[in-house]
Amino acid sequence: PRGFDPAMNKLLTVKWISNHNPGFGVSNEFYKLSKELLQTHDASDFKRMACQRNAIVRAMGLLCLAQTDRDHSFLLLLSHWKDREPVALHEGCIVSKITVGEFVQRLLADPYFLDPRE
Repeated sequence: PRGFDPAMNKLLTVKWISNHNPGFGVSNEFYKLSKELLQTHDASDFKRMACQRNAIVRAMGLLCLAQTDRDHSFLLLLSHWKDREPVALHEGCIVSKITVGEFVQRLLADPYFLDPRE
């Protein structure tokens, strides 16, 4: 165990999944933290996150696995396909209530769907 981890502690306060530009003055903490975690953590951390009770932490672990270790984590991602825990997803000015399972389905279609489009 790493002990105190500021990024993980910050993640526990995040209330919704956000893309790079969630609009309407909504914070994009989830998106920014994903970039930080991808640089400072590894697949074993992300797998532990994917098993957490907190839906946002679980979603973050799944996002990071989809972007770093998708081939080796495919079955773990698939195991969350029917995860019914609701989360809020902010994409631009659109806010959706989706499940963690629906988030995983989007990740499997495009692991980078939260990133800016050219």
